[in-house]
Amino acid sequence: MSQHGHYRTWRTAGLLCLAALVAVGLWSVWHWQYTQAAQEAERHAQNRLALYSSSLRGALERFAYLPGLLAQQTLVQAALTDEVGILATQANGYLSLVAERSGAEAIFLMDAQGITIAASNHADDDSFLGHHYTFRPYFRDAMANGKGEFFAIGSTTGRPGYFVSAAVDNAASTRPQGVLALKISLESLQESWRQAGENVLLSDANGVVILSSRPEWRYRRLAELSSQALREIREQRQFMDEPLEPLGDRLRDGTLSIGHQGIGERYLDMPLELATLGWTMHYLVPVRPLYASARNALLAAAGGTLALLLLALWLRERQKRQRLRERESRIILEANERLEARVEERTRELQEAQAELVQAGKLAALGTMAAGIAHELNQPLSGIRTYAANGERLLSRDRTQAAEENFRRIQDLCERLGTLIRQLKLFARKGGAREPVNLTARLDFVLELLEERIQRQGVTLHVALPAHSSPDAIRVAGDEVRIEQLLTNLLRNALDALRGVETPCLEIVLEDETQRWVITVADNGPGIDEATLAQLFDPFYTTKAVGDGLGLGLFISYGIVQDLGGRITAGNREAGGAWFRVELPKAEGDPRHAR
Repeated sequence: MSQHGHYRTWRTAGLLCLAALVAVGLWSVWHWQYTQAAQEAERHAQNRLALYSSSLRGALERFAYLPGLLAQQTLVQAALTDEVGILATQANGYLSLVAERSGAEAIFLMDAQGITIAASNHADDDSFLGHHYTFRPYFRDAMANGKGEFFAIGSTTGRPGYFVSAAVDNAASTRPQGVLALKISLESLQESWRQAGENVLLSDANGVVILSSRPEWRYRRLAELSSQALREIREQRQFMDEPLEPLGDRLRDGTLSIGHQGIGERYLDMPLELATLGWTMHYLVPVRPLYASARNALLAAAGGTLALLLLALWLRERQKRQRLRERESRIILEANERLEARVEERTRELQEAQAELVQAGKLAALGTMAAGIAHELNQPLSGIRTYAANGERLLSRDRTQAAEENFRRIQDLCERLGTLIRQLKLFARKGGAREPVNLTARLDFVLELLEERIQRQGVTLHVALPAHSSPDAIRVAGDEVRIEQLLTNLLRNALDALRGVETPCLEIVLEDETQRWVITVADNGPGIDEATLAQLFDPFYTTKAVGDGLGLGLFISYGIVQDLGGRITAGNREAGGAWFRVELPKAEGDPRHAR
């Protein structure tokens, strides 16, 4: 055999060994997971069985003392010896009262021949009175041993229950006078099992299910009944006419298959023996979830194994590609050396272009600042011209006092020009003074400054202040000059929009919000188109004719509002015209600031 043939043989053998190891490993994972799940299910079953058995024991022990206690009552003992029957009537009422208060389904008294002479249900259609119960073990055991207990379907009522009894002793004889029995209904206990949604059942000493969380399993047997056990059940009429069919098939692995025609569900049977009448409580755990858990673990392990195999193949392929990349890297290295020379040359060209752009940016910034200064200084200068012209007319009419007031206002505007010049740094950086500013006072000042223009254009002015606030209480955080700049720009912009309008109207509304004062300026002009709204606050953007404006008023207003921590928005009114809404933070110490 050639060397290549030997290689192929060894490779095939290695693959077979690897496949066998993988199969053994996967089976081990499946078995381990199934065992772990079964053990966990068993621990859970033991805990639940302890809880269910405790509730069952509590339900039975609640009434265990009562038959013996009632058997010692004088009325009960006297009713057995009363030949007239007067005391039996009294015993009926007494037993009915005790049954009602204790919660027992029925309490009844039988004489030595097993005939019921008094019962708590004497007034019911299915009363025990006159019925003979010597065939019941609870009667025979009580007569022989002083007490008895038994579970059976009632031969009179047809309702199942647990019977506990006690002998009524006769002082004159060693033989008891009769038996007092108490019937306890366990249906409420069984209903609580059903609502819990678990598979719980209780079987008697013969393996017959007497209680179950699933009603269809009741009165089924878990094992074969001997002929003697079957005969005793029939003689005692324990389950009346129930056929006592098998509940399921016990498989070789100990699991219980419940169902028909081979398609039943398998359960792990977790039993707990009880002291009462040889009863056994069973907790059935479905096997299918355990297999599902093991299957999921198997799939996860198989997925992990497949991932490892794919990783090994990928590493092998990676080694091949690594050798190819090494060859390619040498070619790329040579290409990179050629590219570096070209990059250095291109970098020098970009540095030269960058220097030119920086210079152009400086010139643009200088132009923007110069235009902004011209725009801001133009407003006070217009006011000075207006007051100077008014002062000249007043002096010509010998109205000296009014002229002095105009000259004083000219002085105030000159001071404002000085302040504007000192605040040129606002165009270079954000920030500025923050102090309480009376918004209504600044609004009145700006309106007074624009009064001549408002009258000249015939504009109807409406100013609305908050009804619950005094004008002095409306204070924002900022400084007077910037607030005046903001209001002046907004009002001048609105007045510009009202040129040529037949009945111009300007509305100014001040509103109080939680932590902000809101001022809205609205006009009934032509409004703002959608394209303009998108660029409204951009510098040098204007829809006015050449010479009417530089397009900086709203840009400066936007910057002032942003500096003061507020917000400015604009839009169109439904009835026609535009509106500008400015929100400014309230000044600290505003009595309504924390409202």
